[in-house]
Amino acid sequence: MAAEMLSPWPHNSLRETNRLRELFLMQPHTDLRGIRPIVARSWYRSRAAGVDAVADRGFFDEGRVDEYTIQAAGPHLQKLDEVAADLGGYVNLTAPNGVLVKADFLRDDGFPAGYSLLEESCGSNGEGLALEEGRGVWLAPEEHFREDMRGNWCFASLVRDPFHNRVRAVVGLTLPANRVSTLEPSSTLLMLEGVASRIERDIEVRTSSRERALLNEYLKISRRRGNRAVIALDGKNSLQNTTATTSLQDSDFSIISGYATAVMSSGRGLNCEVMLQGPGLSTLEVSPVTLSAANVGAIVVVRPHAPNNERAVTAAVIPPQRESSPQGTAERLMKHLDGTSTEFKRTLNLARKAVDEGRSVMMIGELGSGKHRLASAIASLRGGHMAIDARSGALKNLQFRDVLHRVATELPATLIIEHADELSQNEASEIARNLRGNSATKLIFTIARPTDATLLLSESFDALEVPVAPLRNRREDIPQLATAIAEELGERRLSRRLVSTLTQADWPRNIDQLRSVVSNAVERSEGAEVTVDDLSQGFHRVLTKGRLSRLEDAELSELRTALQEAKGNRSLAAETLQIGRSTLYRRMDYFRSRGIDL
Repeated sequence: MAAEMLSPWPHNSLRETNRLRELFLMQPHTDLRGIRPIVARSWYRSRAAGVDAVADRGFFDEGRVDEYTIQAAGPHLQKLDEVAADLGGYVNLTAPNGVLVKADFLRDDGFPAGYSLLEESCGSNGEGLALEEGRGVWLAPEEHFREDMRGNWCFASLVRDPFHNRVRAVVGLTLPANRVSTLEPSSTLLMLEGVASRIERDIEVRTSSRERALLNEYLKISRRRGNRAVIALDGKNSLQNTTATTSLQDSDFSIISGYATAVMSSGRGLNCEVMLQGPGLSTLEVSPVTLSAANVGAIVVVRPHAPNNERAVTAAVIPPQRESSPQGTAERLMKHLDGTSTEFKRTLNLARKAVDEGRSVMMIGELGSGKHRLASAIASLRGGHMAIDARSGALKNLQFRDVLHRVATELPATLIIEHADELSQNEASEIARNLRGNSATKLIFTIARPTDATLLLSESFDALEVPVAPLRNRREDIPQLATAIAEELGERRLSRRLVSTLTQADWPRNIDQLRSVVSNAVERSEGAEVTVDDLSQGFHRVLTKGRLSRLEDAELSELRTALQEAKGNRSLAAETLQIGRSTLYRRMDYFRSRGIDL
């Protein structure tokens, strides 16, 4: 490969190019017919973009190369990088938007991840020129626009999707002129394009029937949805179109992946409003895609709200402050709470309304979703309050009348009853009878589900219902909540990968579980940054437990039933399931490896 790259290059051509460049920098209208047309076009574009020919301005951006391409490119680029190393050069991989991506199989080229190689960012270079021209290109050292790039030969080839014409990545090869005195650029580019072609073939071969099903659905929806951001996921791989790559932030992908995982588990579609870092307030349309009898993928379409609509929605969610709340009730509530999601804003709006209007409140939500903290925040804005947990027995038996007497005597501004759905109807009637004449005390009661008792309380006190959504329905709040928890424990910093992992989890016990997991990770961490490696083994088991396919869920249920009926006798359980004992043991080991107890 190296031998065919080496061949004399006419130095007179290089000298002429060098002379014309000097004239062009001083006189913009210099006739450039003496150089290659592709280089002339690049110089004109570079100058029009305001690129400094002397200084590196160092533009950075977010860039991604999808998993299919990374996996297919690895073996080929690693071999090419070994050849480049012998010649003093290096190979790099660039995202479709012209941003450098660091791959584990390549040596460090000295440029940081995220460095933009677009012509408008750094002038004429291999990758930027290839993206502008839409084909493989090469540049001799003297053909670069920027001074500090003029010591290298640069080659770049596009890696295209084998199923349609979209660019998946750009492969770049850089060779130093002081180490490679003779070079045949056309042969070198041909060799590089051969590498890109082999990567494209491997992408097609590596795409299994299941992945093809996901890809076909992704292509169909991408064509139908025009310029919408479209992301396809199957739990292992992901695909995204150019709109998704350029408009979404890393944190947005974590949020989207979490909702997609829920759809893949349930097999049911989902539409929800979320607040994303990139496009802002958006609607996610998440559809399940059947990939095989045992696997379901998901296609996500991101539909941003138009700027004027977004302002309208924001105004509807959080209306202007009432005159009765001059200090800003929402702002005071926010001191106690963390969240930016649409669901959170709706809850905050209702909470503020309860404060401003002096209303009693029925707060409904799953265990651990933050009802008590919100209730305490509302109560703190009203003055003194009493808090009682109905589940702990504080409203049972002999203590019941003592509690009511204390409320009648002390007249707190607010009485908070946690787990009010544990009350009997008689107890609810007694509370309503005793407090009905007490206009000074408002009632806030938290419940996981409505009961006859809580409906009686709600009607008696004209309570405003305030729903508190579970974390899985407001994933964009998870990074903020996790960060706040870590800061409470000594201003610890969470790694980006850890925050992404937390965002994608389902959190059946909501904020209580999140607080426990983050606190445990902070305690286990020994470095300045808390990472995924600091998560407990128990939490890793929980992560994998929620990712069974529908077929695996059904198999697990049958397996547990058979073992239970056989009272643990595996031979009998295997006979009941009509499978061999070795198959039974293998399936049991599989589920245990996923962190599932049988």
